[in-house]
Amino acid sequence: MTGLEPGMFAHRSAGVVRAAVSRVLPGLGRLRPLVEADPDGAGPAGTRGRPGRAALREHEQRVTREWEVLRERLASLARERLADVGDLLSDARLEFTPDTAETAVRRDYVWAMEAFQAAGKILDEAADLPDLAASVVLADRAVERFAAAHLRHAGRRPPAPVVRCFYNPLHGEAERDRPNAAGPHGKRRGQRTQSAREAAARRRPACGPCRLAILAGQTPDVLPALSTVRVSRHHTAKVFAPYYAVPQASSLWSATCCGAVDDDAPARVLRGEHRRRRAGMTP
Repeated sequence: MTGLEPGMFAHRSAGVVRAAVSRVLPGLGRLRPLVEADPDGAGPAGTRGRPGRAALREHEQRVTREWEVLRERLASLARERLADVGDLLSDARLEFTPDTAETAVRRDYVWAMEAFQAAGKILDEAADLPDLAASVVLADRAVERFAAAHLRHAGRRPPAPVVRCFYNPLHGEAERDRPNAAGPHGKRRGQRTQSAREAAARRRPACGPCRLAILAGQTPDVLPALSTVRVSRHHTAKVFAPYYAVPQASSLWSATCCGAVDDDAPARVLRGEHRRRRAGMTP
């Protein structure tokens, strides 16, 4: 062990990105005026009926400008985060002995190193906002697994892995459900039928603000991806869409919640699967 206390890993990982994301990356809820169809037609917001070429061009330029700003902000955040994580991993290296060669300590350590390497590879090759988000998520997961290796090395049990917000994994840890205490015969005291909104809020792991938005009937701050949609026989338009709405066959991040729920994600990135899937997307 180095002089670092293992508990500090999780603390440093938990708060850095969460505090900055709301300033850097507005979610789909706040981008909705750019992507919502007009109630009286099929075109982007601000157009009526079938959009003309000028309206489509103006809409696409507006979306592209917004996307470029968001991409630069998130890229800057990702670069800063990876630099911090790299310093942390390098300052807290573990020295292995023959006794630890075959244990979970080495397994966690190797996974953390591969996740950090994958995060850097994604950052170098990022083409859209979910790529950059996945870079941050894998860097943070590398910190968590590195902390687990240190805890195991010290003879302590690591905490359960963090479950991240499905709607935007950059929001950090999802809220845990708090079931009512059990009453007689195993029934929950005060149990009642859930409303449709309550059921929707619990369908996916969600951070506090995203869950509250769903309960209020609003769009949560979803991580957006840039997508091309057909709006007429001869015209397409670029719009923001939820990252998870991209077909999983075309997006590793849609399939893995930006790397948050798949322990094979680092290896898949190092094999180049994120590039192969992206190549199949509509340009």
